[in-house]
Amino acid sequence: MNANVLHRWLKEHQRSACRPLVAQPVPATREVPAFVPVALSAPMPEHREHEIRVELRKGALAMVVTWPMSAVADFASWTAAVLK
Repeated sequence: MNANVLHRWLKEHQRSACRPLVAQPVPATREVPAFVPVALSAPMPEHREHEIRVELRKGALAMVVTWPMSAVADFASWTAAVLK
């Protein structure tokens, strides 16, 4: 809230000679637990950092290619040839 708006409301309230402003007690809030358990779906497959995995599909045909990360240049050449 903008402070100017609040000050204007307070001045208008004082000018109108309404009952005085009294702070209302704030109701106690419910305590939130520090840990909330979350149900996870199926576990994620292991991530292999040393290989590239590509899934290719064409109609009903599907192919999975895994390539060693140490041969990235060869993978790039193979990919270019496949996409021609």
